Amino acid sequence: MAKRRYDVVVVGGGPAGVTAALSAQNTYPEKSIALIRREEVALIPCGIPYVLHTLAGVDDDIMPDQPLKSKGIDIIVDTVEGRDGDVLLMERSGKISFDRLVLATGSVPFVPPIPGIDLDGVYFVRKQRPYLEKLKDAVSEARKVVVIGGGFIGVEVVDELVKAGKQVTLIEKLPHLLPLAMDPEFGDMVQEELKGMGVEVRVGESVKEITGNGKVDGVLVEDGTRIPADLVIVSAGYRPNIELARKLGLEYDERYGVIVDEYLRTSDRRMFAVGDCAAKKHFFTGEFSKIMLASTAMAEGRLAGSNLFSIKVVRKYPGVLGSFSTKVGEVAFGVSGITETAARDLGIDYIVGTAETVDRHPGRLPGASKVYVKLLFARYSHVLLGAQVRGGDSVGEMVNMFATMILGKMTDMDIDVLQIGTHPLLTPSPIVYPVINATVSAILKWYNQGKGSG
Repeated sequence: MAKRRYDVVVVGGGPAGVTAALSAQNTYPEKSIALIRREEVALIPCGIPYVLHTLAGVDDDIMPDQPLKSKGIDIIVDTVEGRDGDVLLMERSGKISFDRLVLATGSVPFVPPIPGIDLDGVYFVRKQRPYLEKLKDAVSEARKVVVIGGGFIGVEVVDELVKAGKQVTLIEKLPHLLPLAMDPEFGDMVQEELKGMGVEVRVGESVKEITGNGKVDGVLVEDGTRIPADLVIVSAGYRPNIELARKLGLEYDERYGVIVDEYLRTSDRRMFAVGDCAAKKHFFTGEFSKIMLASTAMAEGRLAGSNLFSIKVVRKYPGVLGSFSTKVGEVAFGVSGITETAARDLGIDYIVGTAETVDRHPGRLPGASKVYVKLLFARYSHVLLGAQVRGGDSVGEMVNMFATMILGKMTDMDIDVLQIGTHPLLTPSPIVYPVINATVSAILKWYNQGKGSG
C-alpha cells in the first residue's frame, strides 16, 4: 500500500523519471520517494522501433523496475488529475502529498492534419505497451506499408519493416532524409542505403490524403500519385507532454515544453521538470530547441535529482548539444553539435574538414567498414562546432567522443595532437585516423585560404 505522503514524488516512468528518482535517492537517502506512472510497465523508448521485428515481442523492450525497488522507491501506477497546494489528486488512489515534485511526463506523437489519419490501419510510434502490441500484430499481417516521416524514428521503422519482408514506401516532405539532424549528403547516403534494400523513398513530397473506406487502403501524395498500402505508420515528430503542467498551473510553452531554469526548476520552485516535457535551450544559440533525446533526459534527471533540496551540484545546465546515432541496414550514421546547414543559417563563419578510411587496419580484416567523417570548425576561434559520421558499429562511440570534444571546446590544434589508442582489430590506422585527418583537412583549408599567416 502506497504511503500518502512522500518527500519526493516523480511523475513519469521513462528514462528521465527513473534517473531523477535514483539520483534523488542517492543524494538524499533519508528521503521517501515515489514514482508515479500511468503504465503497468515502462518501455525503453529508443528500443521501440525494434519491437516490430528484431525483438521477439514488446515485452523484450521493458525497462526493469528492479533498480527502483532495490532503492526502496515506491512505484504507483495511477494518473495525476491535478493538485491542491502540495497535494496531488489521483485518479484512483486518492491524494498524495509531496515536498518536492519532478515532472517527467515525456512527449507524445505529433498528429499532422492529414485527411484520413484516423482510419483503421493508421498507427503512430507510441510509448504504450498495448498499443505497440496491436501495431506489431498489424505489421505481421501487412504486406504493403507506407511510413510517413523520414527522421530517425521513421528510418529505423523502415529498416525493421524491410527486415520483416514488407514492401515499404517512405515519404518525407523535406528534400532529404534526417533533415533536421544531418546535412543533405548524409541524408542522401541514408536514402541510397534504403533504396539498396528495396525501399521506395520519396523525398520532397507531402501526403495529401490517407485513403480508405473505414480501413486504410493507400496514401495520396501531392502530385496525384496514389501508393497502395494496408498499413500506414506516421512518424512526424513529437511534442512535449504538457498536459499535467497545465493542470498544475506551471509556466510552459506549447511547442517547447515546461519552462525551467538552469537547474531544471519550474515557475514553482518546489517543482522540477526533466526530459522531453521540459523546454530546452540550444547549446550554441541559447534559443529554444526541439531536440528530445534519452541521453539528454537522463542528464537532466541526474542534475535535478541531486539538487531537489539544496544545490549539491554547483553548475549550470549547458543546454542541449544534440548527439544522435542510428543504423540503417549495415551502415551506422551519427551526428553531434551543429551541421553545416545550421551553421550557414545562423551566419556562423566556419571551415569544414573531411576524411574517409576504413575502421580496421589493414582494411582487409574481417568486419572492416568504410568510415566517412565531416567536422565543422569555427573559422577564427578554431573550436569544433559539429561532427557527422557514417560507418560501421564504431560510429556509436565516435559520436560520444565528438560530443566530449565539442562540450570541451577543443580546437583543431587540440585534436591534431590528440594522443589516441589504436589496434588493427578495433580502430582505423593511426596514420589515417579519420577524426584527426578530417581536422588536418580543415587546418589545411584554413591556411590555404590565407588565414594562417603570422
